[in-house]
Amino acid sequence: MGLNRSPLFSLHVAAGANFADVEGWLLPANFRTVEEEAAETRRGAVLYDLAPHAVLQFEGPDARRFANGMFTNNIRDLAVGACNQSAMGDEKAKMQGLLGVAHVREHTLMVVLDGVAASDFVERYEKFILFDDVELTSLAEERTVVHLAGPNAPSVLAAAGLPAPGLGEVATAAEVHLLGRDRTGFGGVDIVVPTGAAPEAWAALRAAGAGIGGSDALESLRVRAGLARWPVDMGERALVHEMRLVERCCSFTKGCYIGQEVINRIDVMGQVQKKLWGLRMVEDAIPPAEAEVKLGDKVVGFTRSGAREGGVARVLALLKKAAWQPGLEVEVEAAGRTVRAVVFDLPFSS
Repeated sequence: MGLNRSPLFSLHVAAGANFADVEGWLLPANFRTVEEEAAETRRGAVLYDLAPHAVLQFEGPDARRFANGMFTNNIRDLAVGACNQSAMGDEKAKMQGLLGVAHVREHTLMVVLDGVAASDFVERYEKFILFDDVELTSLAEERTVVHLAGPNAPSVLAAAGLPAPGLGEVATAAEVHLLGRDRTGFGGVDIVVPTGAAPEAWAALRAAGAGIGGSDALESLRVRAGLARWPVDMGERALVHEMRLVERCCSFTKGCYIGQEVINRIDVMGQVQKKLWGLRMVEDAIPPAEAEVKLGDKVVGFTRSGAREGGVARVLALLKKAAWQPGLEVEVEAAGRTVRAVVFDLPFSS
């Protein structure tokens, strides 16, 4: 089977994109250099194609109550016009995915998945819908997501005649939903549009002053911000505390949900044996995922995702407590080579 193509594919071709396989989609890796696209995001506003991020909908009087019992954040009290992020977990609190949930109108929740297929999500949660007055529907074919990142995103949206929601807020204009979401460390908005209208919306935002960027720059910004991504940084054994996702994705006042007992116990005890940290590689090389991180002759962790920018390779790694020391020198063993690295707290300071 070939790679999926975004509804924006022809626009990307016309803009001179260099393409790559991104989660089974043929998407722009870059239009210019990573450094140029990341720098423009930090100081302005840049559009990124998030075609792999499927959209779904919970609809019905029990939508919020049902979702509240499934995911880690407080959805029960999510007002119309608000959104938050949650983790999907099993009964042992092992992570199964990440998602954004927006209360777009009374009795209707819109879900934007991160790294989870719509079909897998529906299969997992439909079986829990028994006596609840709620319907779960995939909008994966009907809706497309783009992300506008950077401090000037509000002014670009205003120039395009669109509202500019803040972090955790939702705005709606006709059939377009805008969800305040930071994917880079520099602010931003997920824009959910009808698939057929995606090229027109993209062109309008470009005309309003937005730049364009590819997956390489988005990944570099994400890694430097220390924002864990499913599944590359976690797999199906990680806990939200290990991935530094508690503040963004968890509520401890919402009542029962899948995995709640374990998450609460870990939070009260304050004990995890490993956690996501940063590694700045001494050489400009990104090790493969699951490469061993060693302190002396002891394995103290394993690498996860990484990105290269400005001649520097930065890597996220799941490290044991012995390596939780900013400035500590460690070694990464990969492909028969040993490369030195320096431990950084997250987000990276340089």
